Amino acid sequence: MLTKSKILDGARQVFLLNGYTGASIDQIINQAGVSKGSIYHHFDGKDVLFNSLVAAEAERIARALPCIDPDDSNPCSALQQIGMAMLETLNNPATSATLRLIIGALGRFPQLGEEFLRNSLGPTVEGIAAYLDVHAASKDIRIGNSRAAAEEFARRCLAHVVERVLVPHQPFMTEAECTGVIKDILRNCGIRWRNAVPNDGSARIMSPYD
Repeated sequence: MLTKSKILDGARQVFLLNGYTGASIDQIINQAGVSKGSIYHHFDGKDVLFNSLVAAEAERIARALPCIDPDDSNPCSALQQIGMAMLETLNNPATSATLRLIIGALGRFPQLGEEFLRNSLGPTVEGIAAYLDVHAASKDIRIGNSRAAAEEFARRCLAHVVERVLVPHQPFMTEAECTGVIKDILRNCGIRWRNAVPNDGSARIMSPYD
């Protein structure tokens, strides 16, 4: 496992520097400090190694994202907190670099983006959907489709980050800016709740029953 980890670390550096097309197995061998036999013992060629790297990055992101707090009785604050965590994790320089790498490789691997999103954000989406179902049942919120709303929430968070990926060297968002983004996202996800005040007593985020 140590050798496989070294190979993936070396591959990450080479692929991020050169993209999929510009990277070679020899470059990865040199970067990782392993033999060609070790590479082919663990990975059946460059395509498999690249896809394994992307899968490892998706797993890293999934581990970094916290679960939505099922005990938070305030849907407004719970969704704000998970949204802030998603923006912070996705805005991480390592994640931004991975997103650029995936975007550049979609011509060769058209399913790669879908697989990456399913494996990285999928567990968080499932958690949000389950949370929304619980609070819809208790009449705290009104929602047509919890799963669709959770997916829309995640997509909008990702879209904001991808825009920054495509226009690099932007400064990182402040906490206040992140909060503003999440408020805008919540207003457009089809979730309606009764008056909810964040825990810090700041201004209400309203998405009233129509």
